[in-house]
Amino acid sequence: MSAMDALFAVQDEDTIVGQLGHRHAHLSERRDLADAEAARAATAAEVDDLKSAHLDLYRRQRRYEGEVTAVEDRLAELDGMLYGGSVTSPKEAVALQNEIGHLRQRLDSLEGTVLETMEELEPVDKALAELSTRAGTEEESIATCRSALLAAESTVDGEVAEAEERRVLAAGDVPTEVLARYEWARISFGASAVVHFAGGDCNGCPYSMPAVEADRVRALDVGTLAECSECGRLVVR
Repeated sequence: MSAMDALFAVQDEDTIVGQLGHRHAHLSERRDLADAEAARAATAAEVDDLKSAHLDLYRRQRRYEGEVTAVEDRLAELDGMLYGGSVTSPKEAVALQNEIGHLRQRLDSLEGTVLETMEELEPVDKALAELSTRAGTEEESIATCRSALLAAESTVDGEVAEAEERRVLAAGDVPTEVLARYEWARISFGASAVVHFAGGDCNGCPYSMPAVEADRVRALDVGTLAECSECGRLVVR
């Protein structure tokens, strides 16, 4: 392989590596994993909201249950006073009975509130259970997507390694000075850093070479590397 053919081969492999890098960054499996993780995050946010609501309801239930216990204890105390023989005054007995009546109304109200709170908790518990099931499915989906992505990345990485190996072999046939000029030009021109001189013009240039410049390049030996005075690309005679 001539030095210039080898140089074009190096450029071809660099182009392939660049394309593979773009493919690696935009794998459909990567999008699938991102979508799966986004779905899992959305479910987690729903769970957090429901857990917060569940905690508020649970605390309310416990507070009312505590009030129920306190009222029941007071009623037991008043019943003991009323029927234990310690109250002898009719007026005091009436006062106790009135307080007991009010407390029983309060107890009925509290017990109703406890039941209402428990009823509010039921759909929240059900929703949390459903979200837990969904989260499990989403975790499995994430694992599947991650495995698929790793496999796809491995395939691309293998192709990159093969291209880089071919580049190394081709670069071995390119003089060090020529390779250095190519690497410098590649910064600006990428996959078209080196082009052919054909039809009396630079194949990569958007402009036509001045006649004097074209004659200069045409006069070079075939296989000589020149630089286009118009665009700056490396031109192979």
